[in-house]
Amino acid sequence: MMNDVVSGAPAIIDRGPRRICLLGASFDTGNLGVSALAESSVKCILARWTEARVTLLGSGRAEGEHHLPLAGRDVVLQKMPIRFCKNFLLPEHFCTLALSALLWRLLPFGFVRRGLSRRNRHFRLLLETDCFIDISGGDSFSDIYGMRRLVLGFLTRSLPLILRKDFILFPQTYGPFQRSISRMMARAILRRAKRIYSRDQAGLEYARSLLGRGTADPRLRFAPDVAFLLDARPPRAADLETLHRFCSAHPVLVGLNVSGLLYYGGYTDRNEFGLKADYRAVIDGIVKSLLKAPDVAMVLVPHVIPRGDFPGSKENDLHACLDVRERLAKRYPDRLFVVEGDYDQAQIKYVIGLCHFLIGTRMHSCIAALSQGIPAVGLAYSKKFRGVFETVGAEDLVLDLRSDGAEEIARAVDRIFASRAALAARLRQRIPAAQQQVQDLLKDADL
Repeated sequence: MMNDVVSGAPAIIDRGPRRICLLGASFDTGNLGVSALAESSVKCILARWTEARVTLLGSGRAEGEHHLPLAGRDVVLQKMPIRFCKNFLLPEHFCTLALSALLWRLLPFGFVRRGLSRRNRHFRLLLETDCFIDISGGDSFSDIYGMRRLVLGFLTRSLPLILRKDFILFPQTYGPFQRSISRMMARAILRRAKRIYSRDQAGLEYARSLLGRGTADPRLRFAPDVAFLLDARPPRAADLETLHRFCSAHPVLVGLNVSGLLYYGGYTDRNEFGLKADYRAVIDGIVKSLLKAPDVAMVLVPHVIPRGDFPGSKENDLHACLDVRERLAKRYPDRLFVVEGDYDQAQIKYVIGLCHFLIGTRMHSCIAALSQGIPAVGLAYSKKFRGVFETVGAEDLVLDLRSDGAEEIARAVDRIFASRAALAARLRQRIPAAQQQVQDLLKDADL
């Protein structure tokens, strides 16, 4: 394979297993939504190329492997970091890789290319990659999380584009962009992509507006969020015993995902998401409203648990869930259970699957429920919720924290909860088609 790469000659025979680099995906962040996207993306890739070798590009700070149990296989994923630290001489530093890529393009001489590929195995991996697939953490193709995240993502994506490699954007949210420079960077990436998937119809229009094309662009396509394809895996037996004992004691089990980010005031403590009501009041109102029924119990489900974190952190759902239980346990003894084990994305989906109903602020906690035919109310703080719910005919289950007050939300949750049986039947009809569409995402991809 390297002979073809170094010489620049086109391949004329099958070069063996496809080599795919997956960007914007990681199992190391503690955000189980990001991990769910990573696992589901790998599942999509292997559905098209069974023996593909997948590398997680830009995942973590150190090289290594991630072992993923998938359909009875131990799928080994290579992890290749891209560093942006002060040590520019590191072989995995962005500047080193970008300079090598530029020299490769500008000096297309055999001896130059052979030297570049032999001196740096990280750069050689980029050269040997057949296709780069970007999931952007689902919603990081935007500047709402700050310019630093956007710029680092842009620089990482620029590497395969400099090398003129196939580049596919997996289903995600596009925008919003608050700055002109952000839109310029987004446009540069979109114009060079081979295929652009959006996980909602509004995203297609937004991407089309960024491209500035008046006619239909065949590269723009719709597909549901890939996490609809995630399989559930049982946790350890010890954890299951405690959980099942709680579940068996209560006829109706409601899952509640509490966002630590909103619970602790957002990144700035200045209500940057524009919530109408105090988030803690919203959560308290939901708990009090649903637990009025004596046969209902609640499982508090964290979906973001940063590793090495500390109490009160801006991102820690587990700390927020524990605080909710501590404040309300006396009022509802033995009816609030916090999922505290060390669960991965598929195991937490299994836990959610034990519930009859879910209310979630982290969107992928809701997808974990919906994809199992469980009605889920999404407490939305951004535009991404409605479009994703709409893909499975569940847009009426989205409640907007930016426009609805605490009492309005509690009443709406009560109303939706009362119709959960009919909603579950509707989901059972819709979900299989969405999952099949994700499964076939790369069906016609030709590398």
